[in-house]
Amino acid sequence: MTRGQTWTLEGVAASVLVLAAVVFILQSSIITPLSASTTNQYLEERQQELATDVLSGAASQGEIREAIRYWDPDERRFHSAGDRGYTSGGVLATRGLELGGRLRDAFRERGISYNLYIRSPTPKETPAETPAGAGRFGSDRESLIYQGDPSDSAVSASTYITLYDDDVLLDSDGSETGVQLDDPAANFYAEEAASGDGSVYTVVEVEIVAWQS
Repeated sequence: MTRGQTWTLEGVAASVLVLAAVVFILQSSIITPLSASTTNQYLEERQQELATDVLSGAASQGEIREAIRYWDPDERRFHSAGDRGYTSGGVLATRGLELGGRLRDAFRERGISYNLYIRSPTPKETPAETPAGAGRFGSDRESLIYQGDPSDSAVSASTYITLYDDDVLLDSDGSETGVQLDDPAANFYAEEAASGDGSVYTVVEVEIVAWQS
């Protein structure tokens, strides 16, 4: 066998070994599953993105402002709701509120449970148009939708809605009642926090807490 033939055979053998190594690495990569922690982190990130998108879309369309004012001053709760609000966005949707349909479509088919809370500033504290962090909000909150105790892996997303003195409550059919938020007859869950003669009544934090069912 000539020296050239020997080099050729060695080159072929080396190529085969390299190819075999590459195939082994690719197969190992394909069959290696994601770790539980990586999978959970991915799901939590997707849930948080979804909750953020829902709030952003609902706020831009005025759906949150509508739901916030769907208040029964006589019963001092949302119209025909339980002590902790409604059981789902679907129930809210049947009452003609667009926010309910948006929540239902976003979460139900994905098997995600959620609570939706409305938190207002401490009374007599002047809120800014853009709140300076959630620290100004107390622990008291009103539940608009409640589906149970969140899991340890629950995620949350928030947005802020400015309410004005001349905003009015909505009746059970969604029509305006003429009762303004600053009217004592409103018995509104969020107390007036703005001072002075300005038109701002308060700024509320609207929070979604979501988790895999």
